[in-house]
Amino acid sequence: MTPTLRPALPADAPIFHVVMMAAGMDPRSSWSRTRVEDVAWSLGQGGGFLAWQDGEAVGCVGWRPDGSRTLTLNKLATRPDMRGQGIGAALVRAVEEVAARDGYARVLLAVSQYNLAVRPFYERLGYRVDGAARYAHANPHNPPPLVLVKEVGW
Repeated sequence: MTPTLRPALPADAPIFHVVMMAAGMDPRSSWSRTRVEDVAWSLGQGGGFLAWQDGEAVGCVGWRPDGSRTLTLNKLATRPDMRGQGIGAALVRAVEEVAARDGYARVLLAVSQYNLAVRPFYERLGYRVDGAARYAHANPHNPPPLVLVKEVGW
């Protein structure tokens, strides 16, 4: 069964947060310290999607503008028991569609140095490391993230 993607609003932050935390992350990462209030703020700055299957949230992703040309993808998570079914890829494509629709030239994302194992996933989706690009929302207490970019418009 294919999950259904629905927009995530700030009021959806509690369920979005549950999916994020279920995904697991190295405890050194700022991800593991993300609060429901942080998620609500982030969704209010841009937007997001929740993936639903059989009445349960199984994946999430957020985005926010980063200047006039770049839409930053963030907080992509899929519940571990639902991985390998294309949910993460569908969520990424949904953000790319938002970016193209709204006139952004590219989607940028940052991968934590504690989560580099996800790099091949993003590369399969067409993302490439961009050493010149900067992630505006990097946590100054963590090692600099790996920044990947994909051109989606213009």
